[in-house]
Amino acid sequence: MSPAPSPLTARRPGGHDLGAALRALDPAETDRHLDVAQDEAARAILRRVVSAPAGQPVPAGGRAAPARPIARRALAVAGAVALVAVGSIAAPRLFGGGEALAWSATPRPLSPATAAEAEAACDEWVRDEWVRDDVSRDDGTDLSGLRPVLTEARGSLVLVYESDSRPSPSAITCYVQDGHVVASGGSAATAASPPAPAVPPTSLHGDLGAVYSTPSGSIRGVTGQVGSDVVGVVLESVAQGPVTATVSDGHFGAWWPDAPTTEARENAASRPEITGATVTLRDGSTRRVTVEELSGRTTEELGRAASGGSASGG
Repeated sequence: MSPAPSPLTARRPGGHDLGAALRALDPAETDRHLDVAQDEAARAILRRVVSAPAGQPVPAGGRAAPARPIARRALAVAGAVALVAVGSIAAPRLFGGGEALAWSATPRPLSPATAAEAEAACDEWVRDEWVRDDVSRDDGTDLSGLRPVLTEARGSLVLVYESDSRPSPSAITCYVQDGHVVASGGSAATAASPPAPAVPPTSLHGDLGAVYSTPSGSIRGVTGQVGSDVVGVVLESVAQGPVTATVSDGHFGAWWPDAPTTEARENAASRPEITGATVTLRDGSTRRVTVEELSGRTTEELGRAASGGSASGG
């Protein structure tokens, strides 16, 4: 049995402990015309996300308080604030004191018992660390309908992707190791969130940019929805090449390891972490999907450096 996650003291962005444990998170998109450094509505939501009091260390064997995010694009806005993006790492030694996580480009078999254990851990984490958090207070956020839509085992981690059936769905991804959530992130829809666009039958739509980094390495994840004719997805990752995603219940998901990163490096990135995808359709044919089609963003938007986000740590 692996040792319990090391304790982490949650700090506001700018604290050195947080800077070492979580460098960047980008599970949501920003309107092309919005500068979150200047927009008051966006900054008000951002202040609410990052202003909770610092947590306390927990004893060995307990669960650490979730770190607040350092976000490259912390808010998704469409006229009014639409989504609040939050993430955390519960174990700063996620990479085993410098050892790389076990990983494979294809998911491994997952027993029903292990899947149920991981889903229960994610459900508990969502209930304890998201539903009671400040993202679910006065902005109309309702996470009560979240349920696991995809669970996959890959290397050292089990990925659990939870979403709901609302017109503008919330989505949370948990990374589970030995029955404990070691990282999570996602986007919580608010009362101002517009309905999500329908995904064409032969296409897919995913959220890019979710990265969880420690000094030893980082993990990147891409999750989203697939069209009704899609039965398989292979993502073209920059760091690891082709990565076969899991497709389940109209959704897809995958993760891969990468080098350690920083908020400044993520902000300055001029290309996304994937270059596209190949989908397999029900009739056995395949189709390439560009990263622009997958993300719903233009080439210019994907190559634009971030202009806002929370304060840099460490």
